[in-house]
Amino acid sequence: MRPLIILVLLALAGNLLATALPNLKVNLSATVITDEGAPLEYATVSALRPDSTLVDGTVTNTDGTFSLSLPKGNYVLRVEFLGFATTEVPVVLDGNLKLEDITLSAGGVELDAVEVRASKSQMSLQLDKKVFNVGADALAQGGSANEVLAQVPSVTVGATGNVSLRGNGSVRILINGRPSALADNNSLDAIPAASIESVEVITNPSARYEAAGTAGIINIILKKDSERGYGGSLRLGVGQPADFQGSLNLNYRHEKFNAFANLGGRYANFRGAGDLQRASTLNGETTTLDQIIRMDRNDKAWSAYTGFDYKLSDQATLTASYSVYDVINDDFTTTSYAYRSEDGSERNLEQGLDYLEPGTYQQIDVIYDKTFEQKGRKLSLYFNHDSWSEGENEWVDLQELAPNSQQLLGYNTFSGESSKDYLLRSDYVTPLGENSKLEMGIRLESRVISSDYFAKQGEDVILGFDNELDYFEEVGGAFMEYAYEKEAFGFQLGLRNEYTSIRVENTQESQEDIQKNYNQLFPSLSTSYKFNEVFSSQLSFSRRIRRPQFWQLSTFGGIRNPSVLFTGNPDLDPAYSNRVELNLMARWEKVTINPAIYASATTDYFQNVVEQSADNIFGFEDGTILSSPVNLDQETSYGLELFASYRPTEALNFSGDIHYYGYRQRGEFEERSFDFDFATWSGSLRAQVTLPLDIDLQARLAYSAPRKDAQSIQRANYYGTLGLSRRWSSKIMASFSVRAPRYQRSSQFRPSFVEENYFEWTGWTFGANVQYRFEKGAKADERRQRGSIR
Repeated sequence: MRPLIILVLLALAGNLLATALPNLKVNLSATVITDEGAPLEYATVSALRPDSTLVDGTVTNTDGTFSLSLPKGNYVLRVEFLGFATTEVPVVLDGNLKLEDITLSAGGVELDAVEVRASKSQMSLQLDKKVFNVGADALAQGGSANEVLAQVPSVTVGATGNVSLRGNGSVRILINGRPSALADNNSLDAIPAASIESVEVITNPSARYEAAGTAGIINIILKKDSERGYGGSLRLGVGQPADFQGSLNLNYRHEKFNAFANLGGRYANFRGAGDLQRASTLNGETTTLDQIIRMDRNDKAWSAYTGFDYKLSDQATLTASYSVYDVINDDFTTTSYAYRSEDGSERNLEQGLDYLEPGTYQQIDVIYDKTFEQKGRKLSLYFNHDSWSEGENEWVDLQELAPNSQQLLGYNTFSGESSKDYLLRSDYVTPLGENSKLEMGIRLESRVISSDYFAKQGEDVILGFDNELDYFEEVGGAFMEYAYEKEAFGFQLGLRNEYTSIRVENTQESQEDIQKNYNQLFPSLSTSYKFNEVFSSQLSFSRRIRRPQFWQLSTFGGIRNPSVLFTGNPDLDPAYSNRVELNLMARWEKVTINPAIYASATTDYFQNVVEQSADNIFGFEDGTILSSPVNLDQETSYGLELFASYRPTEALNFSGDIHYYGYRQRGEFEERSFDFDFATWSGSLRAQVTLPLDIDLQARLAYSAPRKDAQSIQRANYYGTLGLSRRWSSKIMASFSVRAPRYQRSSQFRPSFVEENYFEWTGWTFGANVQYRFEKGAKADERRQRGSIR
């Protein structure tokens, strides 16, 4: 830790020294708007010398503003955005200068401008976040949001769709800055990669964001379409194993009104396979188990998204949208068990599991935005209602093959879950002078989740395996944040208060109802300093909360394996985390380097406790492996992260990241110590090449070293992808991808058993898709695809 501490002190000292030097630069700022007066965010702004040499560049903020610190001199300011005509403004800079609004007119460019966006720097460092631009990414084309997130440094997407940031699974995922039922239920594969513009990684969120997620926030920004009156696109895809998908986007604009719709569907097959070896010692006798698993999975899904924008006046806009996603997961798993006792006797079993899970997710969004005559003053009102329902049905048939041939048991389980969530949010921003602003807002959210569970043998309910559970959660929050940014220096200071009320009601007599209320303050601070056109820095602090998810609270989660049982903990408390982080960035014409160091401390962190019981409701020799989440005392972590990219030519780009992190866990449960210290690392390499015939090739290889805690080991894991894409004119684009198998290897160890587990979720997969854009009408404008279910 000493070298890390020294690095922090040197960086801070550099900040102090830099502010003491004479400022040899001046500030250039402006606001970029559309020809209808709407602010245009994420427009690319480049400052060029008269000989077209690039001096510096940036992207506009959410309110369309940008700021550059430049030496005095003559420049050409180039402003670009996909679907808008590029604008160049000559500038004579002999002092601080704030330009009049820069207007971009829709149309006037071919869609080949996508190549311009893809060739710019992949990453930009802003006051409180990192922004990764997706561009024409061959690795993501034809895939989903999961494939896009897998390309982002320090983000890991598991084989089952679970997302983690810097090894921490407590990450809050937003769509266009707003919550999504899909993101909350590991269903991001419903969002096509082609609709994603960029990904914001906010490791230390400011007070304006809800406090959930101790790892931070990942915000997926959907593309802005430029449709001239009418238009759309059709995308079709095919893959091996069987994977058929398609989507249709439509848009119609007439004066102040804009309507949009998206329809999509997918039919996909997957195959999984794995094996497990376990040695158990119970009651003085040792039993070994060899287990082989074969799984056939089928997903059928369709989605619809529709809505409209209506411009109430020159300063007010109303947007409403409805989205629905319906999926049916139909899996069949065959599991073979071979038990061997110390005396040499052997018993062979075979289990068939038929699993059916239909799910429906619906969401309604209504947004009212109003700008005022005073520049930078804005009011936003947002209402959201999402609901989802899932039914999990399992039918299990277990046969003994040797020494006798007989049916041992048959049972079925059912779990019906549903949720209704209401959210109302209001945000108000007002400028305080030329270089600062004040933002404040309130947030009210109410959520009700219900679960009905039972397990039956024939017509008889298995004793203790039936329950109805209702979960009620209400969160009220308010925040205030002050931001100042001038020339090379900026900072944000915010404070958020959240009051949470939780109630868990059980019908089972052995389970007591739970009622908890807690109120917490969540401060945040972020500072940035730009030394020159090459070097910049960012230092931040935040406090966050991790609330238990419903599956961690729900008492039952199914009995897929008669010898393994997970039970939730309705009495689980939230975890709180304090984090500090330093980011540095050096960006030259062809090279970008971004090192970061961080440290965090989390209290009441979650840990799944694994035990083995000699009892088994079905009479198995090796008892039952029991798992349940509990709160432990504290987890402290630290990390060093490095991202670098090198573009020797316009046709060739290399990038890579490496992340070294360690953690110190402390806690005790039922006289069992979970104290553990460990350090590990992960990294990835990526190459992008433009081949003859305008074919783009991309390849990526990722590796994660082993990770350990007091009771398990996650073995090393690696994963690779390869993608090709080509565009014909402005209407047709085709892509092809190859993805390596997704697998996981792990070990568990307890005094009574040792277990090795391997499972391959997918084999090699191949996919191809083509996209065709319709002709458009006469007028053009931009809109954000506001829905979260795509």
